[in-house]
Amino acid sequence: MVVPVAIRKALSEAGEEILVLQRNLHRRCINVFTKVQWVKMLSDFQTPYSLLSDRESDFIREFSRGSAEVEPDESSGRILVPRKLLDWIGAMDEVVLVGQGARFELWEPKQYGEIEFSPAAAAQIAAEMYERLTGSL
Repeated sequence: MVVPVAIRKALSEAGEEILVLQRNLHRRCINVFTKVQWVKMLSDFQTPYSLLSDRESDFIREFSRGSAEVEPDESSGRILVPRKLLDWIGAMDEVVLVGQGARFELWEPKQYGEIEFSPAAAAQIAAEMYERLTGSL
């Protein structure tokens, strides 16, 4: 997959060359994090309790299962997405790259096109998120 020039430039300016690809736990898509984001997220999960808890330890293992580090080729800007991850999302020749704040998602185009909320459902979710984040509506 070719990483768009604007993204490669932003990564380079931030000193972030390595990306981590990880199976999304909720949808059949691939999360793309910078290595710094990935390491921070895993360290946030690693509490003293998680070392003693089978349940939390199993979650961290599952969360990390199949993840892969990749680095864009300097000349072409391409990254090699492991076939096992592409098979997992059902992608053959194309993927859709979707920005999600501090991360990206890679989707099989048809599956991405099928996920859509009605305006009313989106407004309801936005209101719920606002309430959760601010404590008021």
